[in-house]
This record gives sequence, C-alpha cells and structure tokens, in this order.
Amino acid sequence: MGGLISSAVQAYDYSNHITPDGVEYGFHQGDKNGPLLIAMTTDIKESLSDVYSPIGGLLAKKGYSIAAIDVTCHGKDLKKKEKYGLDCWRSRADKSESNIFESYTAHVKSVISDIAKTQQTDTSNVTALGVSRGGYLAMKTAAELPEITIVIALAPVTDVFRLREFDDASASRSLYSIKPFYPVLSKKHLFLQINNNDDRVGTDEAISLIRGVVAAGGQREVDLTAVITPRKGHSTSEHEAAAAWAVNARKAGVEAVQMAPPK
Repeated sequence: MGGLISSAVQAYDYSNHITPDGVEYGFHQGDKNGPLLIAMTTDIKESLSDVYSPIGGLLAKKGYSIAAIDVTCHGKDLKKKEKYGLDCWRSRADKSESNIFESYTAHVKSVISDIAKTQQTDTSNVTALGVSRGGYLAMKTAAELPEITIVIALAPVTDVFRLREFDDASASRSLYSIKPFYPVLSKKHLFLQINNNDDRVGTDEAISLIRGVVAAGGQREVDLTAVITPRKGHSTSEHEAAAAWAVNARKAGVEAVQMAPPK
C-alpha cells in the first residue's frame, strides 16, 4: 500500500485483548455504549492508527470504539517462511481448495461477540473501514456478518485477480469473487472511493462492482455512495466526507435532499 501512507501519522490509545476462542485484537474504548468501527488495513497496530486513513481518528472523536485484528497474511497471521501481504495471499490461495479468508471472517465475528459481552460498546450496526486490500475484506465480511451494516471502502481491491500478485494464479476465480455478495451488499450502507485512474486495484473493476451492487438491489433504492476522484495512481481521499457519511448512516430516517433535473 505504498501510495496510501499519510505524512502525518497519528494513533490512538488501545489495549490488547483475546477472545475466549483465542483471537487477538486491539481495542480503543470510545464513549460508553457508543458505536463500533472495525478497521481493516494490515496488522493490528497499523489498523489502529491513521497511517492509511484518518477516518479512525475522526470517528474516535465522535465517540466510536475501534477494534482491529491482523488481516490475513499480516501480523501474527503470517506464518514462518511466508512472504508478507499480497504475495502470501496468492501463495495460500493457490495451495488451498477453500477460501483463505474464511478464518478472517470467523475471527471478526468472534471479536464482535467478545466486545458485545465485555466492553461498553454498541455492536449493532457495526461500521467496517477497509483500505485497499482491507476494502475487499470489509465488503466480504460485511456480506457474511449481519452485525456489519456500514462499509467504507477506500481504493478497494474488488477483484483479487486484478492484482499483479495474482498474475497466472491457479486459484479459483469464482471462489474469490465478490459478485455472489452483491445482493446482500445492496442492502448495506456502502461508501466507496476510487481514483479515476487507479492502475493498482483497477478503477474499471470498482465501477463494475458499483454497477453490480446497485443492479442487485432491483427496484429498491441502494444506499451506495461512490466518489471517483480526479487522480492517477493508488491513493485514498474523501476521508472527512466518508466519516461524516458513516455517522449519518447510523441515524434512522435521515435522507439527503434530492432535486429533480431539468425536464
């Protein structure tokens, strides 16, 4: 995620916890019974900082509690002799007949359950923040866990086979496609930002997902806000807008004013 790093990095206090079934996670306590944000970038430490996006810090100021676990192939999830990050994703996917991210989804579910029992935090309508590779996991996890209803995906991977690390991969494309999740995602609240020329994760692939999720909603209005920014390369922006959108997404009955175009 080289192009995503901010020059002004901030972090917020967090403590380390372990769920009853052994999942390690970091947790920043916000306001009593305030909302929960799960940050998905790389490892726990970086996810619980503003290194890739200031949205966590912005929402922490709004009283959000924030949690993170090690993303697949990052932090303690990386095994001895494995390559870091996306190269590890490719290697594991080629060797496995099952989806390598199922354990991540299970870990997030375990963490939400533990927070609900042990922390003073509202775990209904959880928000997931995913940056780049984390955007892929945020959408997949939200589609599989009903507790996550709000998703912010910045410069997201929407097709792992678009990544250079997956060139000539032997893994099943259908196994890692997000398309089967479009109907469920159409019922969530989704904010997506992508540059208009992102050659790393693919602008066309992101636009295809946007169209697919909206189409999956049929006649329903789909709460999907997409911002295509006038930049070349792989980077994130619209952080303040996304944070404000997430707060509003939790408020029942809030509707944006719509104006009719000229006839």
